[in-house]
Amino acid sequence: EALGEKQANEQSTARGRIAVDPWLRATGGEGRILAFGDCSCLTNGALPATAQVAAQQGEYLVGLMNRQFDLNPPLSQGVFLPPTNDPLKTKAGLSDAIAGFATNSNEYARPFQFLNLGILAYTGGKTALAQIPVPNSGPIKSTGQVGNFLWKSVYLSKQVSWRSRVLVLNDWVKTSWFGRDITRI
Repeated sequence: EALGEKQANEQSTARGRIAVDPWLRATGGEGRILAFGDCSCLTNGALPATAQVAAQQGEYLVGLMNRQFDLNPPLSQGVFLPPTNDPLKTKAGLSDAIAGFATNSNEYARPFQFLNLGILAYTGGKTALAQIPVPNSGPIKSTGQVGNFLWKSVYLSKQVSWRSRVLVLNDWVKTSWFGRDITRI
């Protein structure tokens, strides 16, 4: 069965996206094609098309590649196996050790697992929406200026450098004091 045929069989779930297995390998690609983010859809259940999912999937794939997992293992009894590792080349992390304990084997990589860190959306006019999951209870939901404070806090913490944080904060302060600059040169 060709790549296109296997992908076509999964389109009832994938709906125009690339169907991937729990290790983010494209269905039918035999481990040679990886997909993550908005263009991919897990065959065992769709995830939200958000930057949070894409970032976690990217980190997951980088971890597999850095630890030199074989993403294209041979077929075993007609079944495409999870990525395997060579213990001599691979340094197992804590999550791999837990997965190895659960499966009684350190031979296979753990599948991707999404961790929902919450939803934030800036709605304009110094207001935002926030929904933060709390274990063993419902999510904390906030709107308005409190949501805006949460959104800005996370936005600043995600900046890659202190210089970027200071520049963004400076821009917010200038905008609040003087309004938006609408002039063009």
